[in-house]
Amino acid sequence: MKDYDIKIKKADEVTIYGTDNDTIVVPSQVVFESNRNQAEIDIDGVAKALIGIPPKADHIELFIENSVLNLQGISFNRMEIDGEGKLYIALEDADGSIDVNMIHGEAELIVPSDFVFATRCEGKNNVIDCKIPTDPSAKNVIELNGKNSVLTIRTK
Repeated sequence: MKDYDIKIKKADEVTIYGTDNDTIVVPSQVVFESNRNQAEIDIDGVAKALIGIPPKADHIELFIENSVLNLQGISFNRMEIDGEGKLYIALEDADGSIDVNMIHGEAELIVPSDFVFATRCEGKNNVIDCKIPTDPSAKNVIELNGKNSVLTIRTK
């Protein structure tokens, strides 16, 4: 399985981590549907959600609102984060391009000091406030889409 569609509502903190093999670990009170190529995970109303997926994914699409998101030990070609409100996103041993899609939102992305990336700002009245150097030729691209949103990128 390489594609994941994850919807999380009313969670204060979410951790998505890479498992040691092809297993998927989700909280017991979750709606989980899968086929050979894609998994859909819906989580609603848990204070802390811990989700384990295989360490290499093609595409992860995530809906999340007003939450802390920790990404640990995973690699992906592309992650789309459809966010609402305020988001705090921390990468730890993660690799891949990230699209943050927000309308009237604020997100703070914390990256490791050795994370090499480029930025792209799309949409209307969006601002990327990058506190660290970027590399325009990097394979990892951090993109902000939507309207009237701010993405701040920094290291720990």
